[in-house]
Amino acid sequence: MPTAYDDLYAWIVSTFVSEGFSTDEFTEAFPSPDPRKVLSDLRRLGYLESIDRGRYRAIPPQRRIQETIQRSEFSLTLPQGAGYPYALTDETAVAIWTDGGYWTGFTRGFRPIHMRVRRSDVRRWLRFFRSEGRRAVSPGSPETLFGVVYVLHPVASVRRVERGGLPVIPAREVLAFAEARPHVYEPVLRRLRALTAREAA
Repeated sequence: MPTAYDDLYAWIVSTFVSEGFSTDEFTEAFPSPDPRKVLSDLRRLGYLESIDRGRYRAIPPQRRIQETIQRSEFSLTLPQGAGYPYALTDETAVAIWTDGGYWTGFTRGFRPIHMRVRRSDVRRWLRFFRSEGRRAVSPGSPETLFGVVYVLHPVASVRRVERGGLPVIPAREVLAFAEARPHVYEPVLRRLRALTAREAA
């Protein structure tokens, strides 16, 4: 659902197109008790750019879309800054154990990063990602999912090993996940079985 700023941005684009405008011109078009704060908020949120002292211009919609996508960087290392134990799991773990050679479970508009976290830490994780400007959800969350989303899988305790500098569930657990979905992972089952045998040795 659009925010008030989304709607105001649409009206600014319609009113000024790509032309610059001053604070006074903004106030003439959009009566406001505190136009400087509104303009400052719009600039901070990426709707406007400052082109001179006291003059602004709406960021073109296509550029704004691209910048929004770029800000949603796909980062497997970001969770390391939280300080809570976790392990990459499910489709993300398959990708890690295949050295990035087999990615599944995403669409053109949705790129999940699956993580096992302690059940007692879920709220802390949600706060951490929110503070980083990222989205995080628990499985089954009734939200429309888009962009990069950290999907939290709560467990009593986290078992993990390190691969490529990343905490990930052990190979035997990744193999069990893949074997339960042979229609998706048949091409990498042999490789995962070899990794599991090496891990057990």
